[in-house]
Amino acid sequence: MASGEKEVPKEKSKEEVKREWMAKVQEKGDTLRSAPKELQNDKEVVMAAILSDGTALEFASEALRHNKSFLLDAVKATKASWLIKYCPGLETDADFVKELAAAAGTGLIFSYYTNASCFYGMRDRFEATGASVPGGQAYAQVMEELRKTSGGSATVWFDELPVFGFSADEGRWIHPSADCGRDEVPVPAASSERHAMWNCLVESRSQRMPPEVGSKHPCWCCHWLRQVRRRHQEGAVICCAVSNIYNAAWVERYGAGSSELSDARAREFGLKREMFHNGRPRGWGEGDIEIKGAGTFSRVAPVHPHTLRPLGEGCRWERQALDGLDFPVYVFFMP
Repeated sequence: MASGEKEVPKEKSKEEVKREWMAKVQEKGDTLRSAPKELQNDKEVVMAAILSDGTALEFASEALRHNKSFLLDAVKATKASWLIKYCPGLETDADFVKELAAAAGTGLIFSYYTNASCFYGMRDRFEATGASVPGGQAYAQVMEELRKTSGGSATVWFDELPVFGFSADEGRWIHPSADCGRDEVPVPAASSERHAMWNCLVESRSQRMPPEVGSKHPCWCCHWLRQVRRRHQEGAVICCAVSNIYNAAWVERYGAGSSELSDARAREFGLKREMFHNGRPRGWGEGDIEIKGAGTFSRVAPVHPHTLRPLGEGCRWERQALDGLDFPVYVFFMP
């Protein structure tokens, strides 16, 4: 090469370009939006993007988004039956919708558990209802965030009206995933034949008391589960979060934290282990977790200063109840 001449960069091969984009979408699925058109139509690249972030399907070619075989493979890989919402027209195919539902299965699904941006993308693009709403100091702020971004939540609130809760008989009876039989039913007299679910207190926002024989009270759990099922039937995607950490500042500002309970902590506090029929993410309730684009947070549920028990007892019941429903519920660490 003559002195002063510039070396002309070698043009990358199609294989090199594809490898580069594969790495990009594996790291951040929605970068698929900037990929060359031919790669937005490449099954391997698009599948890699979907495995990283299901909402990336929006940026796939129209041909792939209407390819039933490809979509079925994607749902089998992610258990995200909601991917069909990015495929206009296919939702009217009742038989195909059933096939996708069968591929997704039921109960809690952790496919995008550590990807907060996927959850934000879901809420921005279609109606997603947060089913499990953490409480604590951040409750009002969590509710406001849900109202702004997802059209509401599947929470019910009875304020000062005393209601039945999720456990009875000193924790030996736990509310099932279906109606329990106590909601607005007269409290029977105590006897050896009375069901253990009646051996409990009723609670309102400010008081706790034994229910009087013959009195009727709402069951908060029955109402909440009905609300979740109703929202699912209306077409909402049911999701839940295992923390009330919207961003790092909430940890200090509101005492926000995780509600995960490891097996070791369950034994320490005499509580039941958290088990789900689809399994649970590695490191459940232990150490720290890195959330893509949001930071690193503790997975250990903080101890309540008054009860001296791990926070999130109600959240843990909600997870068990959701896991027993006959449709999928998508779990994220951050709401």
